Amino acid sequence: MSNFRDSMLYPVLFMLITCIVFVGILAFMYRSSEAKIEANNKDSYQRLVLGLFAESIASATETKPYHIVNDYPEAFPSYINEVQLPGVDRRTFSASVGDSLLGYCFDIGGKGLWGSMRALIVLSPDITTLDGLVIYDQMETPGLGGRIGEQWFLDQFKKIPIYDVVNQNKHKLVSFILIPEGKQPTNSTEIQQITGATITSASVLKMLESEITLIIEAMDAQPVQR
Repeated sequence: MSNFRDSMLYPVLFMLITCIVFVGILAFMYRSSEAKIEANNKDSYQRLVLGLFAESIASATETKPYHIVNDYPEAFPSYINEVQLPGVDRRTFSASVGDSLLGYCFDIGGKGLWGSMRALIVLSPDITTLDGLVIYDQMETPGLGGRIGEQWFLDQFKKIPIYDVVNQNKHKLVSFILIPEGKQPTNSTEIQQITGATITSASVLKMLESEITLIIEAMDAQPVQR
């Protein structure tokens, strides 16, 4: 009678059992830490929202932006509320100090060169100015398109008028223009692109223009108190 360990079935069963054991261990570790992972993701997300409003809150409360950020998590519920604006199907937050509305933060999405991207933008209370941008999820090439997360690139999207008034009831979104990295812009709509990542840079502008257009059209169609 031949030894089972010498059969062809033995290594197959051995590998199968080994895989099942290790998959079980990984599944257990994931499940046991799932709540902590979700809590960390929630904290990171809320910190980004708070950070986008930090300058406005600091100005209204006569303090420093880093004090607002460092006061997380207490500062978040003190100034930030998640809201549902009529007609807007994007996750939305508002920031207020007392009865003074400081602006809205919208969770937006678009497509990059290699996959989808997610971002947060802050618009002024009257939805006329882009006050900030942070890209919190993207799949672009590290060192090239991935540089859209660098602060110098994001800082270009602060205090930008987002549309021109055509007439009393119609608005035209301003068009952003890409210029070479390092070249000084002559106006707020000229954005320095990432060197070697023109498509990704253009994708960010396309995401902003399309998403802001949708938000403006939705809010114009169903006006909210601003």
